[in-house]
Amino acid sequence: MKGLAIILVLAVYSSKALADLPHYTTYKSFQTAFYECAEYYRVPNCTVRRYIEQSYPPEEEVKKLIRCTLINLGSWDDETGVHEQVLKNYFVPRPDDTCYEKRTRECLASIVYDNDYTRAYESFKCYLRYYGELISDDEFVPYEQLELQQLALTSLTIAHLPLEVLIQYCKGEFEGEKNFPDLLYIFLVRGGFYSSQSGWNLANLYTQLGYDILLDPATQQCLDDVAKEKCNADELTRLFEQWQRCIGPYVPLQQYIQIAAKQLLGDQANCLCNTNLYNGN
Repeated sequence: MKGLAIILVLAVYSSKALADLPHYTTYKSFQTAFYECAEYYRVPNCTVRRYIEQSYPPEEEVKKLIRCTLINLGSWDDETGVHEQVLKNYFVPRPDDTCYEKRTRECLASIVYDNDYTRAYESFKCYLRYYGELISDDEFVPYEQLELQQLALTSLTIAHLPLEVLIQYCKGEFEGEKNFPDLLYIFLVRGGFYSSQSGWNLANLYTQLGYDILLDPATQQCLDDVAKEKCNADELTRLFEQWQRCIGPYVPLQQYIQIAAKQLLGDQANCLCNTNLYNGN
């Protein structure tokens, strides 16, 4: 019996080891984010349950909770409105409905609002009415700009690169730098955009950036073609080739690495780096 127990423990451990690890990523359901916002606004759970059961009625408190929830999920901005590539992950269209996107966008365009709470609430209701069924699954929450910068800084710190390499990155010089593939791997794996078990996560990249090309079959075909060409190469070589040919042009990673390098260099960065920094000095 003891031997069997050990085997079972090892089997469970092995299955966990083979699964993708969380690293720096966050996955949440809409309901989880809604309950979190209720805690921020000190709304009792019994009231929250009523709001959910009544399909989010048009009460002022609900409007505040919905706006908070959309922000919590990275799917809303008061200036630009809905981040469509994020919010749609929480809805499943009906199989027989081929016009759900058109009707949802028409609904969004017709919204009349007097404040940010109403606009966010009415935008959510457009999705609830026309896009599809609100699901309970946990979905990838995209990083805010500061979080992406922290991801780059942590990845660079983990990589522990020599001073001269940091200076190169600070100057914006990445072409042909031999350490960059290793840094790229750390960033992509930690960020939930690549896994040695399951490969590229184009869905997460799309949710983060919103570029339709990332979900275009041609992009997946490009990745597959490179994998076939580099089938005898090691994983890092294959990944970097895929990055250069299929993904890199759409992902502004270098700008975050450049700023992170300047942060790590500290005060001396003003002397060592040129002025060709993204987003200014």
